[in-house]
Amino acid sequence: MSAVRFTRRCTVLAGVAVLYGATAWAQSAPPPQPTPTSAGPGRIICQSAAKCVLGIGTPPSISYKIDASALPAADKDRLVKQCTAKAAPCVATVTGADSKTGVKAATIKFYN
Repeated sequence: MSAVRFTRRCTVLAGVAVLYGATAWAQSAPPPQPTPTSAGPGRIICQSAAKCVLGIGTPPSISYKIDASALPAADKDRLVKQCTAKAAPCVATVTGADSKTGVKAATIKFYN
């Protein structure tokens, strides 16, 4: 009789463990997505496609580091060639994913 009781207890415990495991798996959250961020409008100055700074205010009181490497080729070329410290100011708003080092640009809207 004790062997039968032991077998039933093991079966019940195994079933409970499977149910708890399935419940925990079903309730697990999906991996977090990057937070969408919009910065601007402000003056953007670039040294390269991966090294741009968007300054907001006159004089700039808020600045964002912008990584424009994910932008389309036309936007990257405009940033690198026309939006330098010596050129006429480029005014833009950048939308992308927030990262530890700044904003990884997905889109950019130029105002001039």
